Amino acid sequence: MERSPLRVRRAAAEDAETLFRFTSGLIEDHLPGQTPWVSVKDIEEKGFGADPLFEALIAEREGQPVGFVSFFRGYAGWRGKPMGIVHALYILPEERRSGAARLLMAAVARIAQERSWIRIELFVEEGRPAIRFYESIGMRDLHHRHYRLEGEALDRLAQDGV
Repeated sequence: MERSPLRVRRAAAEDAETLFRFTSGLIEDHLPGQTPWVSVKDIEEKGFGADPLFEALIAEREGQPVGFVSFFRGYAGWRGKPMGIVHALYILPEERRSGAARLLMAAVARIAQERSWIRIELFVEEGRPAIRFYESIGMRDLHHRHYRLEGEALDRLAQDGV
C-alpha cells in the first residue's frame, strides 16, 4: 500500500504542543531520560510572540504531523550577508527515510533563496546518523569545532574587566 503524500506548512502558535513533543523526541534521541528544558509556553512566547526568535515548519501526512524543522536568521560576517541557521530537525522514528526531512530542508532552502540568504548552516554531533542525510542533500562538513559558553563559565567571563 502506497503512503499518502507529505506536505510542509508553516508552524503557528497553536502548534506549540506539537513542536514541544517533537523537541522532546529530539532530546530523547540525544540524551535519553533528559527532561526537556523548554516548555510549551516558552515555544509559544519565543516562536510566535511580538519578536519571534525562530521559525518552524511542520511536515504532515494526512494532516498528522510527522516532523519539524526550526531555524532562524543569522549573519555571515565575513560575507556581510544574512544566512539561515537550522536549530533542530526531527522526524518521528516511523517516518524516517520517508522523504520528510528532505522536504523540510528543501522548504528551508526555498525560504533562504526568497530572502537572499547566502547559505544555511547547522551543527550536528559527531557520529550521528543524520550526517549521511545532510551530506546527501549537499551540505558539507566544515570540520569546525562547536564551542559553548554557559552557566558559571559565562558568568565568570562576563565579570572580567568589570
